[in-house]
Amino acid sequence: MTRLAGEFVAIQREASLPADAVDVARLGTTDAVGAMLAALDEPVVRVVADAVAPMQGRPEARVLLGHRRTTMDLAALVDATAAHALDVDDYAFANHPSAVLVPVLLACGGAVRATGRDLVAAYVAGYEVWSDLMGREPDHLHSRGWHPTALFGPIGAAAAAASLLGLDARRAAHAIGLAASHAGGTMGNFGSMAKPYHAGKAAQAGVFAARLAAAGMTSTADVLEGERGLMRTVSPQGRVDLSTPPAYASYERIRKQRLNIKKYPTVGASQRVIDSVLAQVAATRIDVDAIERVEPQVSEKHAAVMPYHSASRPEEAKFSLEFAVACALLHGRVGLEQLTVEAIAQPRLQALMRKVHVITTDRYDPDYPVAAPFDFATITFADGSRVTTPPVKRATGHADLPLTVRQLEAKFLDCAVFGGIERPEGRRLFDLLQRLPEWTTEDLGRLQVTVAEEAVP
Repeated sequence: MTRLAGEFVAIQREASLPADAVDVARLGTTDAVGAMLAALDEPVVRVVADAVAPMQGRPEARVLLGHRRTTMDLAALVDATAAHALDVDDYAFANHPSAVLVPVLLACGGAVRATGRDLVAAYVAGYEVWSDLMGREPDHLHSRGWHPTALFGPIGAAAAAASLLGLDARRAAHAIGLAASHAGGTMGNFGSMAKPYHAGKAAQAGVFAARLAAAGMTSTADVLEGERGLMRTVSPQGRVDLSTPPAYASYERIRKQRLNIKKYPTVGASQRVIDSVLAQVAATRIDVDAIERVEPQVSEKHAAVMPYHSASRPEEAKFSLEFAVACALLHGRVGLEQLTVEAIAQPRLQALMRKVHVITTDRYDPDYPVAAPFDFATITFADGSRVTTPPVKRATGHADLPLTVRQLEAKFLDCAVFGGIERPEGRRLFDLLQRLPEWTTEDLGRLQVTVAEEAVP
């Protein structure tokens, strides 16, 4: 597996990529850049950027698309922390691929003057290697306490970095093997600054592993699949599939799984219930003050990643189904403006959150194994009457129910404006990102210079 991953990274740089795989790379890059822009002034981003500033080093890559420069790995650290800071970034195969991969593309791509074709190939390489590993594990890593983005993200990042840095198959395999030594991160840090740092350190580790491999550092040849390798070590029940050969060349995983784009800045497990509640709010007038109890129903596995039954901080609210449901009922929307300390502290919101009681089911959708067949909520009023919100099988933005280009643009512009970027500048950036596959060696620089005129750091 380790060797084959390295061979794939080296070979696919020159391969003809399927159009739908290219589309995924463009979508993921657009969404991750929007998420970064929204988080430009977030506390965790300021902390990481300030910590990195004294290190400086060779000025290879821009930080947060601005004027400051640092080494590739440190730039990837800051950018990926920002991309995941507000939890508005995309997800797929129970991981957050773009928040890790896109900062690697920006950092390494800027340093080597990559074309759009180079960037797309690197994204696809990272996605395929990463998703292949995740797909081998039949048991639920989150339930064991692992955060898969922190666990396998370094390996996907190393594959993307190795692609952009032009590593041959042997050195690409060593980069992937070295990145396995950086794997780790638990759900115990959800609801804190450390959660977005998981994405940051994954991107940083992948870039640094590729640099070490380029310089001649080696790793064990079977570190992914070996008896004491990563996959056996972290497998909750030891049932990981290590016998099926990877099907990298078919690009099957990226073409089938694609990306789920979040419409709301909360954990992916909450998206379907929010859609359901908002559909009910739009259809009928709900007297929030007359509500006695609300029971959203989700799968046990989805409930496991939303452990905060009360929330006073944005870091907690993102992982609170009680917050998501109460916010949707009270405000008729769940957006970045609702995820501030002041908004969360509103007495009416807090009172409504205390009336939300999550119900779980052990029934699962065979096509979406961590999710229930559908999500909904039952609202009980003081007079005894009840309303059941519409069942939602796929959230708006899910790969099976994708956002339209206009909806994606609206999300991107909302993120840009939230981060302090003027709307015309945001629109220019969005349009540029839609042309990603055709970029010349100058276009990544244009993206950065355009943002640098408006961004904070």
